Amino acid sequence: MGKGRFPFRRTVEFLSGGKLVLQKRVKTVAVSFTTQKESKGLRDFVLRDLPQIQYKNPNKQFVCFRNRHEFPHITLYYDGGERQLIDVYQKSADDILNLVELAGAATESEILQKQEVEYPGRINPANFGKYGHCFCICEKPGQVPCPSRVKFDKPIKWWHDKESAAQ
Repeated sequence: MGKGRFPFRRTVEFLSGGKLVLQKRVKTVAVSFTTQKESKGLRDFVLRDLPQIQYKNPNKQFVCFRNRHEFPHITLYYDGGERQLIDVYQKSADDILNLVELAGAATESEILQKQEVEYPGRINPANFGKYGHCFCICEKPGQVPCPSRVKFDKPIKWWHDKESAAQ
C-alpha cells in the first residue's frame, strides 16, 4: 500500500469507481470552499468524490479555491462562455454529488459515443501486436510464416553461400 495520507484515494480501483462523466461542453469546474462548518459537505466532496470525477474526465480543468469566497459553491464553465453556479451551502457530500450530476453530467448517448472511439493504431496496417489490427506480420498473405507455426528446413546462412560460390 502507498504511503501518505489516505493512500487508497490514489489507487486505480478507487479512482475508476466513480460514475460521473461530465458533458463535452463543460470545460472547467471551479470549487470554492471555506474552513467553516457550513462548508463541511463540500470539503468531504473534494476529498472523496472529486478525485474520481477528475479521473473519469481527464480533459477537464478542475480548480479549488479555499477561503476565497464567503459561501461554498461550485461553478461549471461551459465552452460558449456561459457558467452555472451551484450553491452547496450546508449540503452533504452525497447531495452535492447529485447536484453536480444534475447540472453537468453527460447523457447515456454521449457516454456510449465516447466509448465507441476506436484506438487509432488499429486503422494503420503498419501496426502489429496487441493494439494493432493483427498480432503478427506472418498473418499477412505473402509474408514468411513464423517458425512457431511452420517448420523450416535447415537454415542456409550467407556464409554457406560464399563457400559454395568459391568452389
